[in-house]
Amino acid sequence: MGALLHLLSRDAGSRRDLSVPAVVLLATGDDYLLELHRNDLEAEWRGEHPDGEVLAFETVPAMARLECELYVPSLFAPARLLVVRDAKELFEKDGKSDAQQLAEALARGRLVDVCLILAAELKSPPAGPVAEIVRRLGEVRFLPLPEPPKPWEQPGLTPPQRTVLRDLLRRTLPALRLPPETVDALCEAYGFKPRALVQAAERLALGGDLTPEAVRAQAGAGECSPREIEDLLIARDGEGLAGLLARLSSGAALVDWQGKALDPGETGAFLGRMLGRLLRQTLAVRCAGEESGLAAALDPKRCAENRWYVKTFKPSILPRLQPAIASDEYSPVATASPWQLHRLFRLAAPYTSRELLGALAGLGAAGVERERRPAWRLAALGSVLLTLTGPPRAARKAAAG
Repeated sequence: MGALLHLLSRDAGSRRDLSVPAVVLLATGDDYLLELHRNDLEAEWRGEHPDGEVLAFETVPAMARLECELYVPSLFAPARLLVVRDAKELFEKDGKSDAQQLAEALARGRLVDVCLILAAELKSPPAGPVAEIVRRLGEVRFLPLPEPPKPWEQPGLTPPQRTVLRDLLRRTLPALRLPPETVDALCEAYGFKPRALVQAAERLALGGDLTPEAVRAQAGAGECSPREIEDLLIARDGEGLAGLLARLSSGAALVDWQGKALDPGETGAFLGRMLGRLLRQTLAVRCAGEESGLAAALDPKRCAENRWYVKTFKPSILPRLQPAIASDEYSPVATASPWQLHRLFRLAAPYTSRELLGALAGLGAAGVERERRPAWRLAALGSVLLTLTGPPRAARKAAAG
């Protein structure tokens, strides 16, 4: 991540000690950070060649055209910069032919008074014939993004991701002095989406209100994910679930497991199917755990311990749990992976079998999947979820005296 932090720490338009190489391949996993890096390099070249000419292609042009531009000198400019702003296709299966042709063209000739910049949004270091020839003739600059949270860590941003976003704000908006709590609010509202975060900060500057409250008001209802719902169920957080349902009622988008926003009319049906599946699977895991002598391990506090999946579940619980599941060929978790079983075990810990059965019965009685009115679907789901996540039966009895 050092190269990325170095890029973000530089002043806009700063010069490097070395001139721009004849051929440069820029790659990183975010389109906005790639754009910043490409703009820096173009500015660098313009500073070295004030009378030069820049020819930019939005995507990869026909190879005959690109080869002509590379090797036919300009009649009007002493130096030229060719930029392919989106060269990603050269590193994909469908672009193999063009990639091979470009690599051969670069290997055959010698660039005179011409520089070529290829920019590609790639999650991993570029490979293939183009990357190989660029390494030989010029420079490949790959900027790895900071790692997202691991599945067993709390969702949100990792410290390295936050560092990159803070440096990005300082780099792109140097005159804007955002309070630390406002930067934190921006990170929470927009996640690791550099372009959206910078644009939101620019809107704050235009509005003149740099408070966290302004960030949240600007971000609006936002979006909700199935993972967020699972996490709230694992925490038995009825208040959080009520807030999430309120956000959905206020217009927040629900995204599916692939991150695609669902049509508002599909939200209730999706949640109904998801909750029904989760309840059946969780009940099956709880029953299998109890049959395997793991009742004591079904403890929310134990399941929330640091690195519990690696230290406890996988080596100690999983080998005892899987045989009980395998003994029932009709089990709803018969094909579940170890990671899915671990999530379901954690989900089973805060609830009794009676509570899970009651929620399943309540879901069926509410007729969520049959209900056609979106608002009614959410209301019915809310009733089931808030009943399930309310105080445990023992706590209610104690409170009643």
